[in-house]
Amino acid sequence: MLPIKSVCLVLALFSTTSLACSGVPSAAFYYQPWGQGTKYIVEDSDDYGINFPDIHLPQVKFKQLRRVANGTDDEYDSPDNINNDFVQVDGGAYIRTNGGWRFDWLTDGRHILWAGKIVQNPPGTPKVDAATFHAWGRFAADKDSLYFDGERTDDNHGEKQVDMDSLQQVGGRIDSIDSADVLKDRRNLYFQGRWLGSAQGYSILGIKSWTRRSILYSPNSCESKSNPGPWDTIWRTKSQVFVNGDAINADPNTFHIVRWIAGSLLIYRDKDGEKRYAFGKDCRSTFDLQRDKVTWLTRDASWHGNDCRVATIPDVDPEYFRPLTQNVAQYKDSLYLVKYVSAVEKTLSVIHLPDPQQELQEGVNIVGSKVYFIARGDVNIFDINGQWQWFKNADGGLSKRVAFDDRYMYFIGDGSITKFVMKGKLTWFKTPDGNFTDIFAHDDKYIYFLDACLVNGGRRRNETRSMSDAYINNNDLVTVEGVYYWSNNEFFPHKTYKRIFHYRE
Repeated sequence: MLPIKSVCLVLALFSTTSLACSGVPSAAFYYQPWGQGTKYIVEDSDDYGINFPDIHLPQVKFKQLRRVANGTDDEYDSPDNINNDFVQVDGGAYIRTNGGWRFDWLTDGRHILWAGKIVQNPPGTPKVDAATFHAWGRFAADKDSLYFDGERTDDNHGEKQVDMDSLQQVGGRIDSIDSADVLKDRRNLYFQGRWLGSAQGYSILGIKSWTRRSILYSPNSCESKSNPGPWDTIWRTKSQVFVNGDAINADPNTFHIVRWIAGSLLIYRDKDGEKRYAFGKDCRSTFDLQRDKVTWLTRDASWHGNDCRVATIPDVDPEYFRPLTQNVAQYKDSLYLVKYVSAVEKTLSVIHLPDPQQELQEGVNIVGSKVYFIARGDVNIFDINGQWQWFKNADGGLSKRVAFDDRYMYFIGDGSITKFVMKGKLTWFKTPDGNFTDIFAHDDKYIYFLDACLVNGGRRRNETRSMSDAYINNNDLVTVEGVYYWSNNEFFPHKTYKRIFHYRE
């Protein structure tokens, strides 16, 4: 049997986005009955990092919930079957982007739902009309409004009025499952729900992927026409040139691309000479430190890669703003924490520190009589009971994973901290050669698995009937209950364990 640490490393490698589709980070979201209403829950898988409290919708009758008729539906999309929503990182990209993104429009006959939220229009605009609501991919319309990704984007009157019967995708990804780029009906162009004007003279001038690959390419096990990664689209009409839905100062009849850096810069020439157009934004980092400001990501990008939303953090100097982890940063006496509140939206909270001179780091920070534990997506603050001490490893050095105070033992691993009430002194188990292991330990009542690998259900402590009969054999912890298998956090009967792992002695 492979040593535990080697197996942990192998599993970690196979969970990266560079190796296999089955290991790329993803998260799924489900509508479920809740009393007389509905709730929307997250099932975080493969370490995507999305966690938020259940969204409760008491006014939405789950039994009446169905999918809105959608112009991109195929034979597998039944209106009566509610698909789970999901996001998934692009397994073939060299940058972290969403390679899968699906949030269906749903209705109970009275409300329209998207990503677990009831769609509501801003004050001063017409209300959502469920009776006339129709969808085309992520785009939708009712009798008064146009919508995209759960929000009202434009009016649906006069010259802007969409003809759903003639709507088609004409730009960006050549795949109907997205419909996030350029849409065209018999008269007009629309980009991500916004009316752009007449479609007269429309033609694509260029499409360029951020991931240095063509928008059309041969699929493999991880990539297909429905997963080309983020991209730019340049097109023209009779009177304008557009880059990703924004009109630029260019003459369409003499427009010529000189240099194009996808996602950031376009240098072009027309009758008035050479011009530069800088565009794009950082949709990959929660905090973006710029020359004169710091922004934070309020809403994730879709698989288009450039449609995230950001907001400026007021009264901070970028020079002294310090990101500590992916979603936690420090500025003087304040910690800034960004957390999900829905499948795509985030919120920013500020935690004030007692000492503005103390610079915190990822992991454990002792601030007075408190511990500030800085993780990737959270800040855990708790009181120290007496004196904080790091436990000694088997080699005598101080551990960075196990600590204790006068009341609790603390395990730090996998971006989290877990505390236990001790039952006596913590002691490392000995291996058959007389050395101490730094993976398994025990007190008077419990055995502890203290390696960095994840344990099923998050448990790292188990009780045994006879501590004196517990021992280490060939990297395994053997007890009267059986052989402890860390991956499943369970004890296999001795015969069963040997049969499953037949390659062992």
